[in-house]
Amino acid sequence: MDCTRKNEFSGLTVLDLSRYLPGGYATQVLADMGAEVIKVEDTGRGDFCRHDEPVMQGESYYFTALARNKKSLSVNLKSREGKEIFHKLVAKSDIILESVRPGVTTRLGIDYEQIKAVKPDIIYCSLSGYGQSNPNSLKALHDINMQAQSGYLSLNGGKTSPLHLCDLASGMVAAQAMLAALYQRSVSGRGNYIDISMFDSFVWWNSMLDSRYYFYGGSLEAKDLEYPAVCYNIYDTKDGGKIAVGMVEEKFWKEFCRLTGAPELVPVQMCRRHEAPEAFSRMEGIMASRSLEEWKEWLSDKDLCMAPVLSKGEAIAGILQQEHGLIEYHTFPGTGKVLQTNIPHKMSNLPLSLKDILPPPALGEHSKELLLRLGYTGEQAESLAQEGVIKVSIKEE
Repeated sequence: MDCTRKNEFSGLTVLDLSRYLPGGYATQVLADMGAEVIKVEDTGRGDFCRHDEPVMQGESYYFTALARNKKSLSVNLKSREGKEIFHKLVAKSDIILESVRPGVTTRLGIDYEQIKAVKPDIIYCSLSGYGQSNPNSLKALHDINMQAQSGYLSLNGGKTSPLHLCDLASGMVAAQAMLAALYQRSVSGRGNYIDISMFDSFVWWNSMLDSRYYFYGGSLEAKDLEYPAVCYNIYDTKDGGKIAVGMVEEKFWKEFCRLTGAPELVPVQMCRRHEAPEAFSRMEGIMASRSLEEWKEWLSDKDLCMAPVLSKGEAIAGILQQEHGLIEYHTFPGTGKVLQTNIPHKMSNLPLSLKDILPPPALGEHSKELLLRLGYTGEQAESLAQEGVIKVSIKEE
């Protein structure tokens, strides 16, 4: 997006103290909408996701995906001077997001109650594994642990997901909550404390599974899930390709059965494998009668819910050809050519584009700029850098 464009979000300042995916995902939404998002990082290695493999020219894929259009202030919040800088910045900010264990911000002197004294209408979002008051809140856990404890992994065959589902769920919930708090503040003038639990967020995402568990009388196993069904499954083609079939509407299923000469499959449309193994075998035979390319050709003039399972490379190439700005290649200084994915919101009065996006910041790239904005002189900023209170990146110097 064009970060110099003025819109309703451009006067919004967000302080992002988080590390890793959930917080970065949440504030990426605000940054892409036009808010000034300042990553507040330590003076050591900064956000951990700066260093996750794979890296290209020293830049992590993780950070490249989550930190565009953001600034970086590298400051030692354990020092008196560092806290003073942070409090001055808070007074000019709208939202704070942090993701440390409960109690850490209190020890640092930057928890909600202390910050509210500096900025009464601040919106303060704490994002943690189990929230601030859960008995498990102080335990060290990650996404996979919470997927396990939510019951999801037992229904997924105990397999890990290529996506960090709890991280993404909580990041989305945090973004929603911060936007809701902004609207509430615009009406009431009051700030808000937001307590986001990664576990609770993912349980919310599991609401359909939990409801199904109750309707099954308090028991739910993988075999009890609605899918895969005969009409909703992934099937192998003759040459080892795969086709995703999703014909849950009766009209599509009947038409498919008519075209493939399998009228006997019509009544077993929604049956699962243990209910109709012979129907699955019949369907597997039908799908294995053609190669993937032959199925693509066969489907070209038909309106059926079927699609080839694409590799990530094939999918990206197809999206790039659509030319609607969802995914684009950009060249970032120092890193080179990278792939960027736009947020999918399409709003007539808030156009969002990847054009003129700013690259992820170097650690402390904007430290000096921000201190000058707060009233510090250049000499004071240099002195604080020499004392280790702030870090100023080589790029900025």
